[in-house]
Amino acid sequence: MEGIPGKETLSDPLLEVGNRFFGIRYLFPYQRLAIHNILHSCGYFGVDEDALGDQIVLLPTGAGKSLCFQLPAVLLSGLTLVVYPLLSLMSDQYRRLKEAKVSVGVLKGGQSEKERESLFQSLKEEKLKILLTNPEALSNDRTLDFLNQLKITHLVVDEAHCIAQWGETFRPSYLNLGRVRTTLKPNVTTAFTATASPLVLNKIREHLFESTYPHEISANPDRPNIQYSVLETLSKQKTFRTLLASSSIDFKVQRPVLIFCRSRKRTEQLALSLRRSLGEREIFFYHAGLTPEEKKRIENWFFKSSTGILVATTAYGMGVDKPNIRTVIHEQAPETIEAYLQESGRGGRDAKPCQAILLISEEDRWKLTPFFRGYVAGKECRRIHLYRGLGMELDGCSGCDTCNNEVHGIEGYDTLLDFFRRNPRKYTEEEVIHLLSGRPSLLSVSNALHRNRWYGVLWEWEIEELEEGLDNLLRFGCIRKGRFLWKNRLFPCI
Repeated sequence: MEGIPGKETLSDPLLEVGNRFFGIRYLFPYQRLAIHNILHSCGYFGVDEDALGDQIVLLPTGAGKSLCFQLPAVLLSGLTLVVYPLLSLMSDQYRRLKEAKVSVGVLKGGQSEKERESLFQSLKEEKLKILLTNPEALSNDRTLDFLNQLKITHLVVDEAHCIAQWGETFRPSYLNLGRVRTTLKPNVTTAFTATASPLVLNKIREHLFESTYPHEISANPDRPNIQYSVLETLSKQKTFRTLLASSSIDFKVQRPVLIFCRSRKRTEQLALSLRRSLGEREIFFYHAGLTPEEKKRIENWFFKSSTGILVATTAYGMGVDKPNIRTVIHEQAPETIEAYLQESGRGGRDAKPCQAILLISEEDRWKLTPFFRGYVAGKECRRIHLYRGLGMELDGCSGCDTCNNEVHGIEGYDTLLDFFRRNPRKYTEEEVIHLLSGRPSLLSVSNALHRNRWYGVLWEWEIEELEEGLDNLLRFGCIRKGRFLWKNRLFPCI
């Protein structure tokens, strides 16, 4: 039976090559479809007028899409040209192909004249099976003229959703890939991605395939081992500490943990803050501003770690294939459904259980897209809502907090509201923070706050966390500030 481990024999020529180079002993049906179409379109089985030609292949993260173009590259004459979005991904794939003893080269910016001449000579002599590159390198007319002299059998655009997400904003070279395809005239072009809404698919067709409709192969992108959850929070910093603390019971998450943040600065701040508050050293940050050496060192550490926490931007997202990430946490919702599924899909690639948690504060609600407003509302199955955003309907849910009836209260919410109901207009924001945190201070002593029965009731909260919590309560409209005895004092609205 195809796609079932242990049910195929190595008499299959595809499996013989796959096992010899890549150590695989079976192929899934969707892998066979993509591979056979590539081979047929390139004349591997002789001239075939019924070959399907160009294709868009949608496979879930961790489903083995790289094998769909690496295995044919070994079998075919000519060159397979693979376009990647990130240098880290190119580097990772180069290492893997070298280990598999597949002849491979890299074409990228920043190479010396000597390196470029050596690469071009190897290509002329047809010593390479695969050439890894990026859109920017292919925008160089001299480079494109040289490649046009070669036999380009297969043009591959991996992570093709980047054409839509990045091409029309900060990486216009992605919009040039259609011209690259027309110039090089490969036997077949394949666009690979893990997730794509109808809008993104239309953009791929428009910019890469010149508005034609290539054949589509789509496996069910649902990852049933991933459980989706949303946690409302007054203070994300406090929620992170609660989730990640080894002593936590109610909210404890499994490690290794990958945390996605929007900015480089925030990854650094959060990683250093968690190191301090959790008293751990196995917490690092990762973003595009690191040197290649720093990136490689952190990638290697996280790949081997079974308990580590990595705080990263999306620069990590498509970079390294770590199979055993048990929890993926988003500090904020991404702008697109594709981005969220791609990033949460970094977890559980070994098919074992994984949690995908999205944190949401009142401040975030004003920034959410309409799609994510519906997602965090929790009125329907989160998994069904996610995939409906891709234009897909699922038969059921294999795990989300809504369907599992998991109700998580907002940490600190009830305590803070109870305090304000019992102490309306008595304290300023600064006094509330000193009182509830129980921190010894001149203000606590001079105002006799340390004698109040509420003193230290939220002692486990940091000062900054309480400031964040009060700010979100004000945004919620749960409390207000009002002038009383010449000072702005806080009082409840509900």
